Amino acid sequence: MRTKAQLAGVAALAAGLLAHGGPALAQAAPQGQAAAQMPMEAVARSAAFLCDAPWFRSGARVQMEGDGDMPTSITMTLRHATKSADGCRAQLEVRSKSALSALMGPPVIMDQIHMVNIERRASTARTSIESEHAVINAQGRYARMYGEAAFRGQGVFNYAGQDIREGGTLDGETFESSVSLQIYPLGRDEAIGNMRALYASINVGTRHVGKRQMIDTVLGRKECMPITYEKRTSLGPLMVDEEVVQVEPAVLNVTDWYCPAEAFVLRTEVRQRDKQDNKESKVERIDVTALELGAP
Repeated sequence: MRTKAQLAGVAALAAGLLAHGGPALAQAAPQGQAAAQMPMEAVARSAAFLCDAPWFRSGARVQMEGDGDMPTSITMTLRHATKSADGCRAQLEVRSKSALSALMGPPVIMDQIHMVNIERRASTARTSIESEHAVINAQGRYARMYGEAAFRGQGVFNYAGQDIREGGTLDGETFESSVSLQIYPLGRDEAIGNMRALYASINVGTRHVGKRQMIDTVLGRKECMPITYEKRTSLGPLMVDEEVVQVEPAVLNVTDWYCPAEAFVLRTEVRQRDKQDNKESKVERIDVTALELGAP
C-alpha cells in the first residue's frame, strides 16, 4: 500500500505530462469541428498552411518560459520533417522542467519524443493530429518514470489558416491522451510499480477573439489577437499498480496571444479556478523566449 504522499507525487507527474504533452504543432492546424463545415478546398488550404508553415522544418525550435506558482520551462524541437500529398509528419522532442515554487524543491524534468502525423482526411473533411508510442522519461525528487504515451485530436489550439476576426468565435475541441509508465526509484533499474492513465483529456470551450493589440514579444513589438477560452484537463481514472487515484479535473481560463504575421501563439496567460470558492488564481504567463526556424 502506497502512502497518500507517494500517490500524490505520482499524480503530479502524470498531470505534468498531460499539461506539457500537447505539441506546439497544434497551434497551426484548422479547428476540427469548424473544418467539418468548411468547403473541401478550404480544408486543403488550412492543412497545407500547417505543413507549409515557416517553422515546420527540421531543426525548428521553440522555447517557452512560465512564471507563477509553478515556474515552467519547455523546449520543443522538430526533426525529420517530411511532407506528402495528404499531410506531413515530424519527430517532436519536448523537454520540460516545472516545480511548485512554494515547495522550493528540485524541478520535475520530463523528456518526450513523439512521431507526429498530420493528415487531411478527405472522407471526413478533417485534419487529424496524432502520435502513438511516444517515449516518455520523467524524473522527480525521489523517483523516475519511463514508458509510452499517445495523443490524438482534431486540430486543437490551432489558429493559422483560419478567418479570425475581432469579436468572432471559434469552436471548442477535445484532445485525448493516454500514458503507461513504469516507476523506478532514483539510482535503481528495477521497477517498483506502474502508472496508467488511459483516458486523459483536454476539453476546450468556445473561444472568443478580442481586439488586436501591440505586445512585446521575443521577436519585438508585434500585433497580436487575444483569444480566450476555458480549458478543462482531466487524467480520468489514474491507476497506480492496482490502486485507483482520483484526481480532480483542473479548470483553467486561458488567453492565447496569437500573432498572425508569425502564425504562432507568442504568449499565453493562464488563470486556474479554485473549485471551493470559485475564485481565480493570479495570472501565470508563458512567453515564447526563443523561436528558431531551422534550415530551409
